[in-house]
Amino acid sequence: MTTPTVDNPKFVEEEGFTGMIVDDTGNIAAREYHANHVTADGTKQRVFISTHTNEDYRGQGLAGKIVQYTLDKALDDGYRIVAICPYVKSWLEKHGDSRYEEALDTPRPEHFPQRG
Repeated sequence: MTTPTVDNPKFVEEEGFTGMIVDDTGNIAAREYHANHVTADGTKQRVFISTHTNEDYRGQGLAGKIVQYTLDKALDDGYRIVAICPYVKSWLEKHGDSRYEEALDTPRPEHFPQRG
């Protein structure tokens, strides 16, 4: 098995988040938290809630890599994109890729995590 690196990370998909491993420690260096939502008309949406990079791994561009991976995975899996995470919003604006822009839906109250 090849050891993951920053340039060739290993992605781990769990319920509610995608993790990224970039070395032989097995530590998850970055996470993208999301929730799946289906609208009343049956549209599948992936809601991007937050992006986190472990402090020991910051400054290596990992947040951008995991965001791109999870956005591409959402599109490949037939989801539309709802970005409530400030980093994901910023990343989308910065990259201006029409694939993402065409699949982007406006956040609505039902997309925000419920408290309590």
